[in-house]
Amino acid sequence: YNIRNKRIDTEIARADLQSAYGDFLPSVSVIGKSGRRLGHSVDPATNQYTSDAFWDNAVSLSVSLPIFEGLARINRVKFARLNKAICGYAEKAAENSLALEITEAYYRYIFDVEMHEIASEQRRLGELYYEKMTEYIRLGMRPRSDISELKARLQADRYHEHVKAHDCRLSMSALRELMGMDGADSVRVSREDIADTVSIDILDLTGLYDSATTSLPEYKIMQMRDEASRRAVSIAAGALFPSVRMEFNVNSGCYTAPNRSESIPSFGSQLRNNLNRYVGISVAVPLFDSLRRYKDIRKEKMRHRQVVNDNERQRQALENDIYDTFLSARTAAEEFHLAGEQLESASVLWHQNEERWHEGLISGFELMESRNMYMQARMELVRAKLQYVFRSRMIHFYRTGSFIRHVSSCEDNWKY
Repeated sequence: YNIRNKRIDTEIARADLQSAYGDFLPSVSVIGKSGRRLGHSVDPATNQYTSDAFWDNAVSLSVSLPIFEGLARINRVKFARLNKAICGYAEKAAENSLALEITEAYYRYIFDVEMHEIASEQRRLGELYYEKMTEYIRLGMRPRSDISELKARLQADRYHEHVKAHDCRLSMSALRELMGMDGADSVRVSREDIADTVSIDILDLTGLYDSATTSLPEYKIMQMRDEASRRAVSIAAGALFPSVRMEFNVNSGCYTAPNRSESIPSFGSQLRNNLNRYVGISVAVPLFDSLRRYKDIRKEKMRHRQVVNDNERQRQALENDIYDTFLSARTAAEEFHLAGEQLESASVLWHQNEERWHEGLISGFELMESRNMYMQARMELVRAKLQYVFRSRMIHFYRTGSFIRHVSSCEDNWKY
């Protein structure tokens, strides 16, 4: 709905632009009057005062063509054109904002699915260890007290799997809501192929700033907003100049007062006989209006300073976001490499402890600790990988202004 309102704003700005162009056209109006003269009035037939009542009707055609108004009309066209462009870029910014929210929700769902799969695998391993321990106890190879630890860990694994499944449902619900889906709609989310290695050789920060200034609509909006504010000051200053207009008027009328022959002339003859024309130029020179024009100019100048301050604040916020994204991407890439090394070490330890547990050299507690360490390392690897992928998409967005990457450039997804 926010994007729909932005599109309506664009249509309103387009109508304002058409209206600004229309200010260059002449204004044409037709005026008709009809009334009864009562009491002391001028007889239109004799041009003498009379006290007789009669109907007086008048019709006129007025054409006014503006010639000069202190360049206010030109500035209004430029202002309306800038406002229309600003609305268009604001619509694009709203689309990007929604795309960012959907992208975040997508990777949140993928993360929850990965966590649920790891939790399910952890639960299956717990059940397998519990069954094997039960068999070892039945054969007398383990004391009965060893099964209590495995049973408690199994219950914790089942609870953890249930929680992760609930997280998947919640993240899917959030994704469906952002996509505007109701209960009757169905959606299937596919996980994109993510490389097993990532690169920390990312585009330099200065180059990323330069790319963002040319690709993001927010920077174009700031530039145009500053120019539109300057045009508003020029429009207000135009009121200090004299206005020149060309005037064309055609007037005629008819009445019910009798002429000298005591008869009332026909309607058509009266219109022809009373027809008069006027052609002239009117010049309005503003002299004094309680300093209203100066007040308007001063207010527009102060609004321009507000726009400059708002643009600077937004520019600093965007630069901070870009800087945070840049550092987060580098950090996530480094964490991914470290998480991979941690997973490899945890995997070796887990498999060694699993063999030692089968041989009866360690307890179930030590086995479950090594298994949990391995699962935690897998979770950290998934988290770092998805975090890097999301941040790399953000970097791509700052570079190109779009979250969509083409298949032909998939090899560049990990190197900037």
